[in-house]
Amino acid sequence: MNHLKKYSFFYIPYSLFVVVVTIVILTNDKAALHLWLTSFYTPIGDIFFRYYTEVGGNIPFLIVGVFMFYRYRIALFLLITQLVSGLVVHIMKRLWDEPRPISYFSEKFPAVELHAIVGVPMHTHNSFPSGHTTSAFALFLSILYFSKKPPIHFLCFLLAVLVGFSRVYLSQHFILDLLVGSIIGVSVSISCNLYLDRFSMKWADGSLRDVFSRK
Repeated sequence: MNHLKKYSFFYIPYSLFVVVVTIVILTNDKAALHLWLTSFYTPIGDIFFRYYTEVGGNIPFLIVGVFMFYRYRIALFLLITQLVSGLVVHIMKRLWDEPRPISYFSEKFPAVELHAIVGVPMHTHNSFPSGHTTSAFALFLSILYFSKKPPIHFLCFLLAVLVGFSRVYLSQHFILDLLVGSIIGVSVSISCNLYLDRFSMKWADGSLRDVFSRK
């Protein structure tokens, strides 16, 4: 309970996000909902989301490398949550193998043309769940665990949601994919946090800066 209270500026808006998105999914047609969500595209949005979506791609591992120079503990925690959540997503994608929006619409609604951005390849398979969204929520929730400032916690929530929305905006995923992806990312981060807290690992408070400073 103390854990939830400590990071309430993330968990409360996230809980509302899950409830609202779940209701929206249950009360709307899958195709119609996707077309509505992707109808708000703009030239600026195309540029922003094309690049920002990569925050849920390989960027988390670059951030792990950066934190190696700040504190091993943070880098290790980020790496573990990324690897575990990535494994869960990989297994689920293989189990369900759901079609991506481009494949779904070409089969069921061939007359519908989805908004596409030049230079962004449209994937066709393994839509469920969204790996980028999972990675983003695992990343930002892991980062906020090392911050005591509530505004930072809320900002992390917003940044994670933006990555999720980018996957729908780019028609790489349906909204259900990002919802489940966010749940996986959050669940893995919470589990890893509670588990790793049992170990003191004094060496983890060091960093690569310490190694280089001794030379």
